Amino acid sequence: MCTRILCYAIVLLAVSCGQNGSKKLSEVDKYNDMLARVQMLERNMQALSSTSMEEIVAYANAVDTLYYDYNPMELKPEQVEACEALKKRVEILKRDAGVKVQEVQRNFRYSVHSNNDNLLEGTSAYPVYLERGDVLYYNIGLQYPGTVKLYNADARQTLKTYAQKTKVVDSLVVANKGIYLVEIVPGKTQYASIDIQFRMGEYHPVKTVYSEEIACKAGDFRAVSNKGIVMKQAFDNARKFTLSSQLKSTFTTAAKSIALVPVQIPVGATEILYNLRISTSEQDKSSDGKFPDKMNLSYKKVRFLGLPLYESSRGSGLFSTLLDDNRPLREEDAYCNMYVFRNQWAAKQFQDGSKQASQLQYDVEYSTLGTQSCNGRIPTKGARTIYLAFENERVRYSNYIWVEVLTATPTTEYHTTKYTVY
Repeated sequence: MCTRILCYAIVLLAVSCGQNGSKKLSEVDKYNDMLARVQMLERNMQALSSTSMEEIVAYANAVDTLYYDYNPMELKPEQVEACEALKKRVEILKRDAGVKVQEVQRNFRYSVHSNNDNLLEGTSAYPVYLERGDVLYYNIGLQYPGTVKLYNADARQTLKTYAQKTKVVDSLVVANKGIYLVEIVPGKTQYASIDIQFRMGEYHPVKTVYSEEIACKAGDFRAVSNKGIVMKQAFDNARKFTLSSQLKSTFTTAAKSIALVPVQIPVGATEILYNLRISTSEQDKSSDGKFPDKMNLSYKKVRFLGLPLYESSRGSGLFSTLLDDNRPLREEDAYCNMYVFRNQWAAKQFQDGSKQASQLQYDVEYSTLGTQSCNGRIPTKGARTIYLAFENERVRYSNYIWVEVLTATPTTEYHTTKYTVY
């Protein structure tokens, strides 16, 4: 029936519009056409309560377009009487239909969310904009006890709390216009049946609610804590140096094929994140020195997603996500060895050239031989200084190195959801 009403309304509107461009109808044809339309709309009026709001609006528009008048000079007396009766019938239909539409609109229940197979892994909130006098209905069923809360988000007020329930069926008559939230805290991962609807006190446009995650402080309205990081530059600018070829460094004392970069670790930092660009050209690139800005921009995009800080069997982790977004371009002919020293004595012997790296104790897990341009992370493991050592093993060709380093310190961040309507 619902689809039929909508289709009828569309057809009636099309017929009404089509008559304006066609040849003039006789008064008898006009009467018969209008009578058929009125009879159809009268029948469909009673089915409005079971239709969608789209169909209700279409029906109201179809009734609004009704207009009937006649020319008695072209009709017989008995026909004039029938036409006059139809004219009054049209007026009565428009009056009754207007009352019916308003009544249906007042009692119509709009769906906010309806699903009997929701998988809840964490707190979920369902926002809706309501006007004064509207009625909010919510029917929630949980597999295991959970907590349901009702908020006025604009006023930052908790209106109702249902603690440790498996079934919540209730309603609220809205006292003030604003954005309202039905929040479900499942306690543990479980399935839920959720049906949230509202009925208007007086008809008003339905507004869409938009959400945005924003940073906040502990104790703010619906603040959620999550593990985050603070990234700081280890150097004011990118470190740039030349790794001469083995041949050149052998015959020229001023040229060296090795370099050492000490990284000071601030208290609390658990990782260093580095960006290494290796090139056969000494020319700078526009991307040099932008590693901190790019990493912080990437972090802002994912900071509230709850990604794990460290690698795990379930995912790549936050650091890998950030580094994957900011990998430097590689040159196939540019490569070197990178060693990670945690011992000052070993780092000094490498720098002095008194021993080769293979004769020294270095962190095998995070050192790389023959690496091209790359980025990565190195756990600090409590060290106050980490030494990044570079060596060019190429006999004839020099390499040019740009190194940028960030230190990462775990922190607790807070965010909340901001709701707005347009």
